[in-house]
Amino acid sequence: MIERITTEEREVILIGTAHVFKESVDEVKETILSERPEAVCIELDMKRYYGLMSGGRMSFMEMVKSRGMRFAVIAWILEYIERRIGEEMGIFPGKEMLTAVECSKEINANLYLIDRDAEITIEKMTKVPMREKLKILKNIFFSFFKKEEISLELSKENIDLLIENLREISPYLYRVLIEERDAYMAERIKELKEKKIVVVTGAGHIKGMIRNLSGLTVPQSI
Repeated sequence: MIERITTEEREVILIGTAHVFKESVDEVKETILSERPEAVCIELDMKRYYGLMSGGRMSFMEMVKSRGMRFAVIAWILEYIERRIGEEMGIFPGKEMLTAVECSKEINANLYLIDRDAEITIEKMTKVPMREKLKILKNIFFSFFKKEEISLELSKENIDLLIENLREISPYLYRVLIEERDAYMAERIKELKEKKIVVVTGAGHIKGMIRNLSGLTVPQSI
């Protein structure tokens, strides 16, 4: 899924990926190598970047000791779901981000990590209102284990449907996971001085980032 924002001064190419789809990996590689941008931005923060590059992850007990039980449980559930889907698709989570890093080096583009610190996001997720927690358990986690309900097609229609379902089930999580991060990543992009930029991010962020990137200009040097 590719979208372009083009102004007289800048061009931003947004690649919307599903983190465990092989087609996303291929699209990232083909786009970066053919477009040859000056900068590549990826939906990672510093800790997730180094964890992905090293292959190292904190154990569940280490997360409990470091951040508490609620934080550790939510982080573990998110990782487990992503890993399960990845096993079905035959690709490990984060492969598209590693591909973006490799391709940025190949074309000598600047690499930027534009996502908010994941610990801030997960910490906020621990504060989901109880009523929404019950709806999440009923509508998301139970249905996840019904294999036939997992769509294997990456399309705007499927992504829009998933995002709208999240908004209906938990407005709070929608704000924390989608809206706040859309705005954060868009602001990071606006700060860059490069004129041609490729952004690799989850497909669910594309619509919001386009909205937040309206009126894109090149920052003036002081």
